[in-house]
Amino acid sequence: MPEGVPIIIKRKKATKHPHHGGAWKVAYADFITAMMAFFMVMWIIGMDDDDRMTIQSYFKDPVGFSKQAPKTPFTVAPGTTMPGGRFSPDSGQSMIDRDMESMEDVRKQLEKEFEDDPELRGMLADHAVEINVTPDGLVLEFIENEMNGEVFFLLGKEVVRPQAKKVMLKIAPILANSGRPLIIDGHTDARPFPGTGYDNFDLSLDRANAVRTVLRSGGVEASQVSMIRGFADTRPRVVDDPFHFSNRRVSILLPYKYREQTVFSGLPSELLRESTEGMFRLPLDLAGR
Repeated sequence: MPEGVPIIIKRKKATKHPHHGGAWKVAYADFITAMMAFFMVMWIIGMDDDDRMTIQSYFKDPVGFSKQAPKTPFTVAPGTTMPGGRFSPDSGQSMIDRDMESMEDVRKQLEKEFEDDPELRGMLADHAVEINVTPDGLVLEFIENEMNGEVFFLLGKEVVRPQAKKVMLKIAPILANSGRPLIIDGHTDARPFPGTGYDNFDLSLDRANAVRTVLRSGGVEASQVSMIRGFADTRPRVVDDPFHFSNRRVSILLPYKYREQTVFSGLPSELLRESTEGMFRLPLDLAGR
């Protein structure tokens, strides 16, 4: 370098950049895993014992579960496991059988309540009260009488008559002890309701609600009544005669918990997906008749 030429030194100011490591990814993954575990626990807590047993059987022996799972649809009611934790396809049918036996016990208790009371015994004989086990469950019907037409309700009103209230209070403890949900339906005949505004739909719904109120005072919990509906004359008992007195009635349905029509042919992973999706759907009317 020639003499006399000044030396120029340029200094660059270093800019500090934060160090980006992978630790935050590990923490985030742990957080997501913890949240997934939390929701899994909440989902399992909300299951009934039978579904919980299905999951347990699968994780004890996934291969055995897959081999034992039936190829045709069966009800979601697995209740027992085979030795070694393997799933038993016969357990679904056993749950259906126990459910039907339990429903039959409820029917016998109701009939005994009427037969043991002289004042109420005639209602069964006159078919003012009918107790039947149907494919949907047990149906208890309060049917108006042909002679006076005012057995359970005042004519054209939703007011429950004193004798009818006594009947409902008698059976309320049995319905409460059954632990089954109740669906209460009101029906009328095809005679138009006099006046304007208030019609047969209103009357049938109000009568169903009046029955609910009486049952509540007899010990049935509010949460046990899953639905009240008013059908007016749209579902007559005697189809050929829409004006028949027996079309005026209120029915109480105790649905089965397990039904053979229920389709489920997959493994717990599919059950988990369907149950999770169900949490975000509107409820369906599973007891539609």
